[in-house]
Formats: sequence, structure tokens, C-alpha cells
Amino acid sequence: MRWPTGVLLLTTAAFCWPGEPAGVENAERARVNYMLNCQGCHGPDGAGTADGVVPVMKDFVGKFLSVENGREFLVRVPGSANAALSDEALAEVLNWMLAEVSPGEIPDDFRPYSSDEVKRLRSVPLQDVIVERSRLIALMDASEKP
Repeated sequence: MRWPTGVLLLTTAAFCWPGEPAGVENAERARVNYMLNCQGCHGPDGAGTADGVVPVMKDFVGKFLSVENGREFLVRVPGSANAALSDEALAEVLNWMLAEVSPGEIPDDFRPYSSDEVKRLRSVPLQDVIVERSRLIALMDASEKP
């Protein structure tokens, strides 16, 4: 039996287009919120700035989830903690961003951010972003050594 081209395309599309990332109710809304609140500094693909003032997230930010306090750091950095987003919207943006810009670095046991978690973590200001980021990266480097 020969399948009509349209049926074949629709069947293929159903298998190739995954659903929303974990913890993302509406990917388009999350993408727009990323554009409005994060992209101005981090760029559309999370590349940061050439001078390194804004850190690269692309193919990297998911590594924070693998070190102690790294998960918390992603919520507590000023750009996240002070974003003009509700706790629910920030949780969705973080979950979307991780899936979009750093899917290969997300640990297998990742659990999506929740609005309750974001609310709790936002209430604890991060004192020195540069020092904490450097400390977490050192932990990442140490865990990658054989």
C-alpha cells in the first residue's frame, strides 16, 4: 500500500517534534519572556558577550545543575532574581532556557523549577555573583577531572 505524501509528512512530524520541555506550560510564552528579560544581555542563543562581561550560557548553563548550590545560583543571579516576572513565569523561563540553550548539559535527574522553589530562592539575595560563579565553576572543573 502506498501512503499519501501528506499522511507521511504528518506522521513524521508527530515523531520529530517533541512536546514542551519539562516544566514549560507554554514554550512560546517562555521564549517571549526570555526575549524580553534575558536576550538583551545574553543574546538570542545564550552566547553572552564577546568581551565576557555577560557569561555564555549556550552549551554551558546546564552544568550548574550538577554542582551543589548551582541550581539555586541560576535563580539567585540578579538577572533572574530581579526580573519583572512572576515566580511562575521565571520558573517557566528557566526551564525553557535550559532546554533550549544547554540541553546536553542537563543532568538525567533534572527536576523542573517550580514557582514555589523560585519564590523561596529569590528571597535570598546573592551577595557576590562573580565570586559565587567562580566557586561553582571550580566545582564543575574538579568534578570533570579523572
